[in-house]
Amino acid sequence: MYISLTCKVFAHKVFSLKLCPSFSLFAIMFQRNQAPATSSATAPEVEFLDDVQDMYAENVISAARATVLLKKAQNAGIKMAIKAVKKAPGVTKKTAKNFARNLRRHYRKNDKWPDPYWFQARVWDRVKDGEVTKKICILLPSEVLQTIWKFGVKEVLLGTGHYDKLTKDHHEWMKQQLNVQELLGFGLHGDGVPCNYDRTESANITSINLPGLTGRNGRLRIPLFILPDHCFSANTFDDIYEVIAWDLRSLLTGCQAECRHDTTPWDPTTDKRRSKLHGDRDFRACLVQVRSDWDWLVKCYHFPAHGTKEGMCWMCQCKRNQVPQQPRGGGASVRTI
Repeated sequence: MYISLTCKVFAHKVFSLKLCPSFSLFAIMFQRNQAPATSSATAPEVEFLDDVQDMYAENVISAARATVLLKKAQNAGIKMAIKAVKKAPGVTKKTAKNFARNLRRHYRKNDKWPDPYWFQARVWDRVKDGEVTKKICILLPSEVLQTIWKFGVKEVLLGTGHYDKLTKDHHEWMKQQLNVQELLGFGLHGDGVPCNYDRTESANITSINLPGLTGRNGRLRIPLFILPDHCFSANTFDDIYEVIAWDLRSLLTGCQAECRHDTTPWDPTTDKRRSKLHGDRDFRACLVQVRSDWDWLVKCYHFPAHGTKEGMCWMCQCKRNQVPQQPRGGGASVRTI
């Protein structure tokens, strides 16, 4: 629940920049089932509290409404240890604005995930019909992996049993180049996800995973950034991946960053925790996989698109006009290598 809720709160922070019409359109990305998963041994008051929290995280109800429901449940005799309810006064215009803040603080009280990294990026404003600079946020891969390394089992995280041959060869080559015995391999996955009922709106997501894990752990994916597709201009991917590349270099060297990606000092408000980290990391890691469809490769990494005259093979320099056509049934022909 904590991972799911953190992703929702993180996404809500991104969408609160008014780069999209409503967060409720995007909440479904994190919920494959309409009902939250609960165990038969879960106490009824815990189930009720989880349901209310999920409805607030999915923007089904407001923070004020969620707080009132929890307060009424408490008055009815349901025991819930939540400060947001204990401090809740009568619902007035002056106090209602603090409900969302109090609930978010309560949800993240025992949250071990890192704070988002805020930076300026060029995005598309469809109201102004032009490119503008907005402040957006992402989760830094190094901080996500640091959290997993801290609470995970080292032997499991370093496993390579699920690598394919190319991934395993690249991982071994990187270990030789870095002259290390232990190297954590991770992957990035990018794709667009429909996020409304008629599939006319979508959000672009880049997530991180550990391809060496097997079984249930092999399905772990943690979103690094989530942005509506209509917010992407020709430069948005470049601005975002400039930050990601800066962070990945620190994983290769094994040293903590001493400043922001643009060499400016740490922000005293959003980078307070980062400014206290110095010296070497507890581990070193490298990127071993990048997975996405070809459309994402074209938009994000500037690969040549289908139908262009440039070569589009990742293993050779073959051009489209160099591929011979072979006859096929019905008078049609197909290009074959």
